[in-house]
Parts: sequence; C-alpha cells; structure tokens
Amino acid sequence: MIFHRACKTILPVVLAISCLGFYIGESGYSVPGLSPYYIAAEKLENRVFPQNPKAPKIVKFQSRERAKDQVAKILSNYKTGLAPEFRKQLPELIINESNKYGYDPFFLTALIITESSFNNWAQSRRGALGLMQIRPQTGIALARETQRQWKGKPTLYDPGVNIALGAYYLDKLIKRFGDLRLALEAYNHGPTKLSGYLKKGHKPTEYSKRVIDQYEMIRPQPI
Repeated sequence: MIFHRACKTILPVVLAISCLGFYIGESGYSVPGLSPYYIAAEKLENRVFPQNPKAPKIVKFQSRERAKDQVAKILSNYKTGLAPEFRKQLPELIINESNKYGYDPFFLTALIITESSFNNWAQSRRGALGLMQIRPQTGIALARETQRQWKGKPTLYDPGVNIALGAYYLDKLIKRFGDLRLALEAYNHGPTKLSGYLKKGHKPTEYSKRVIDQYEMIRPQPI
C-alpha cells in the first residue's frame, strides 16, 4: 500500500521533469539524459572545451608544436596583411589564449575565420576592427577589465591584443548566457540586442551555425 501511494506521488513528478527536459533542451540547462538536444550540445562543448576536467580529451595532440603547425597550416590559406614576423606569431597567440580559457584552439581559429578571414586590418560597416572584429567602445571596456593599455583604435589592430580581448569577451559571454551558441550570437549581435531578441521569443542561430560549421571543417580528427 505504501509503495502504491509512493508511486502515485512520484510518477507525475518524474513525468513533469521529463517533459521539462524535452522542452527546454535548447537552452543548455535541460536535465541530462532527457533531451536529445542536450546530448548533442554536450558533445559539442566537450570538443570546444577539451581542457574542461569533466570533458573527454576529444582532440589530442602529440605536442604543442604539432598544434601550432596545424593552426599555421590553416592560416596559410588567408592573407593577414601582416609582416611575416608578426604573421608567424598568430598560432602561438591563438594557442595561448585558448589555453587560458580552456578552448580548443581550432575553435578560436574558426571564430577568427568567421569574423575577419584573418585579415588583421578588417573593418566592418558597424565599425568593428581587427581579427576578432571588436568595436572600439567594447574594446575600451574589455581593455579596462583585462588591465591592458588602450591607445585608441590602433589598439585593436595589434593582433596580440585583439585576440586576447576577443577570447576574454567570448568567455565573458559564455558565463553570462550559459550557452555556447547564445554566447556566439551575443558576440555577433551584441549582448543587449540578443537579450532583446530572446525576450521577444526570437533565438538567432545563423551566426553560431557558421562558426560551428567552420570549426567542424577545420578541426583535426583525434589521434
């Protein structure tokens, strides 16, 4: 009798949680094991953040030098507009900033390709500058937060500073929105505008899909 009453009490709760997991799966906060989307998102984030202690080492390199060589090989397909001595530094800069935040370096590489095609002097119609296309107003705030000296717009044409600020900014957006895809959309649209979209029930996906598709195309297979 007690078991029968317990089942009648617990079963509706279990069913409600299951339904909730299914319907909120795209937010990244669903209950593990209940939402097919959650499983897919988890696998993606395990690849993007291979240094997360909870994530399997999906991409394993024989050495740091091998990673640099592979990033440099990808970079050889693009015109950076940089002198050779500065161009050679880009793989090291990407790997250093990726290590700082636990990114797969090929994910950060994919983001730079999507933003600027590695053109260090790129400028968007909205005034975003450099490799990771950062607006000066955003750059001022990020430089202050990371305790970097701001010397006006030319600061964003320094590839080391630009990559450092862009990697930091993405990490900040991931923490704010709690979802990799939403963080990418916020990087593109701006966090305030994205929040407005979400309040209206609209969830942009085009930009994040472009970055993730690029990442899946360039990342090496596990060895």
